[in-house]
Amino acid sequence: MKNWKFKGLYLKKGWISPAYVSTDDNGKILSIDSEPSLEVNESVDGFAIAPIPNAHSHAFQYVMAGLTENIPKGHQGDNFWSWRERMYAVADQVNPEQMEVIASMLYAEMLRLGYDHVVEFHYLNKDSNGQTYNNPNEMAERLISAAKRVGMKITMTPVYYRTAGFNQGPSEAQRRFQYESTDSYFSQIEDLISKYQDDSEVKIGYGQHSLRAANVEETKEIFAYSSQMPCHIHISEQTQEVEGSLKHLGSRPVEWLASEVGMGQNTNLIHSTHITENEMQSIIRAKANVVICPSTEGNLGDGYFPISDYIEAGGRWCIGSDSHIGINPFEDLRLLDYGQRMSKQKRNVLLNDKSGDSAAISYETIFNNGHLAAGEKKSDYFQVGVELDALIINSRSPLMTRNAIDGKLATIVYALDNSAFYGRLKCGEWLVKDGIHIIHDEIIKDFSQTVNDIN
Repeated sequence: MKNWKFKGLYLKKGWISPAYVSTDDNGKILSIDSEPSLEVNESVDGFAIAPIPNAHSHAFQYVMAGLTENIPKGHQGDNFWSWRERMYAVADQVNPEQMEVIASMLYAEMLRLGYDHVVEFHYLNKDSNGQTYNNPNEMAERLISAAKRVGMKITMTPVYYRTAGFNQGPSEAQRRFQYESTDSYFSQIEDLISKYQDDSEVKIGYGQHSLRAANVEETKEIFAYSSQMPCHIHISEQTQEVEGSLKHLGSRPVEWLASEVGMGQNTNLIHSTHITENEMQSIIRAKANVVICPSTEGNLGDGYFPISDYIEAGGRWCIGSDSHIGINPFEDLRLLDYGQRMSKQKRNVLLNDKSGDSAAISYETIFNNGHLAAGEKKSDYFQVGVELDALIINSRSPLMTRNAIDGKLATIVYALDNSAFYGRLKCGEWLVKDGIHIIHDEIIKDFSQTVNDIN
């Protein structure tokens, strides 16, 4: 048993300040109080908030972050599709050992910056010749191993990928991504479920890379697989994708999915950048979830998701870091919000002219819907019987020295940089302290070697 004192702890009902938390020997919370009832074992000079689920990740792309901010000689312009060719060149090189090293470093950094659960949207599953590994889930299990090594919870989500585009066959450039059939795909999903069904740190999701990555029959088969597991798909990210859907399917991507396949509360639509009002309403009627990745969408020039209109209509959403050009969840929230503010030339657009707190509403939204996207549900940020997992904000960070408790969450979400993140607790133990993951020195050496070998 251990008794903690924090400068403050944020619950859905608001701040407790100071906050006294007792945990059992497994790090589960026994009590949360504003007054001490037992002798304090550790006093933390910081404010505790709940970490956030990262609802969309391609771990291998972390090694190329920052290396595509140029136009190679001989190229005219740059867009998502030219970036994709450069991504393929990186994907072509990564072996299982390197995948584990990359993911270990990435997940450690995510933990440091405020994430605690990652949905790994996984499609780099074959060897460099496009052949199945002796263990078909070799790459998936390397990612799970990386997450467990650094203390990150993971929802491993292998996604079906067979065709290079609408009404096309497999592509040589995408040979590492492709499954031979839905049978082979479902077999791998079921093997993962069997292996990790008793592991509280690992959940399994499923889905499809995009509508263009499978034919109509396969898409219907994939989406019919389960109504209980989280199902994820890239959709309507680029206008070219929308045009392809109109040409080959006769309707827009979300429109077609809603009418021909169906969506449910377990459906997670990644990006959904280019949607109509009717498509928006179909998402909301289905109680489906949109996963927005502001840093990546901005970096790739995807466009703005109409977040304020979507919120006003009652839509569910959360965030992910996708290609990991940015992995601070609060910076992504700012980018999402500020894009709308600039577009509409108004402030606090997420509130749609209603009273309230933009930070509190967006933070609760990405917490609740992020956990649902990961295949779990939580009723509060901290609660008795649940492990003490917390992001600790340094109370000596200049803006956090204000005496007033009002505005502290908004200060964290809108005004602080990474230097204010003091540490991370998981199950009542320090995982990150003084801004450094406890095994940072162990993993950075291998990562440095890997990132230089690949790039």
